[in-house]
Amino acid sequence: MPHALVPSDGVAAPARFIRSVVRPRPSALPAINPADAELAEAHGFKDPEPPKGTDPRLWCTVHHRPMRILGFPGNRHIWCAQCAPSIRNPYTQSVGLECAARGCATPARWDVYGVPICGERCLERIGAGCRVRVPACALRVVGVRSESGGTMLFACFPDRRRSQSVRLLWWQPQDRDGREVRLRWPKVRREQGAPYVTVVTDQVLAHFFRRLAYARVREARPVVRRLIRWEAGRGPCPWMPATLQPVLDRLAAHRAGLVAMRQIPQSG
Repeated sequence: MPHALVPSDGVAAPARFIRSVVRPRPSALPAINPADAELAEAHGFKDPEPPKGTDPRLWCTVHHRPMRILGFPGNRHIWCAQCAPSIRNPYTQSVGLECAARGCATPARWDVYGVPICGERCLERIGAGCRVRVPACALRVVGVRSESGGTMLFACFPDRRRSQSVRLLWWQPQDRDGREVRLRWPKVRREQGAPYVTVVTDQVLAHFFRRLAYARVREARPVVRRLIRWEAGRGPCPWMPATLQPVLDRLAAHRAGLVAMRQIPQSG
């Protein structure tokens, strides 16, 4: 029986290359648009070649940079640093759902035109001219029908740490704890120095869902399948406008249950 690092043809792989870690790539090159190839040939454009001695399978052909081992112990993969989004623990507490009014950190109860508000007091403050924390306000919230028949909520928030990134949160039906991922805004055009898009349009949202599916997020895979049919004109739009109110209601019910449990007299 051949060694784990020796393929079936008997030719040993380089010692620095572990076959079981690298993601498989298609055997054939993707189809090239003849018009794009003719335009690239007219301008003399050629894709940058990987440095000498670099394994082609460890070279990102999109961003033209070497791949690295990313992840935490027990779940490591070889990714391009720009292709792989940073996904947090899927069981962390929902973030970005506090009151958006300046000087208030109370959990939000209402979603008023995309601005989370804790109650009537902060609603009057904002109406009187009180400033709000922009990173706490959702840029866009959409609902996606899940396979179980419920509605998954996806919300985009500004990233307070990086202006060229966006925080994407999503919740399963009847869940109060969501998942969070930071994704880079797509550029207006693919060239060095091009500005980043800052509006969550349908095209940008489709780009985010494809990034999630590429990162093996199981909630995004059925959305991408419906997205392909929608772009081909064979199906409806896979998402619909929504608000954060269902999540806020579930969080409020959970807090009310905790308060009721603390008020139960202890037998003793």
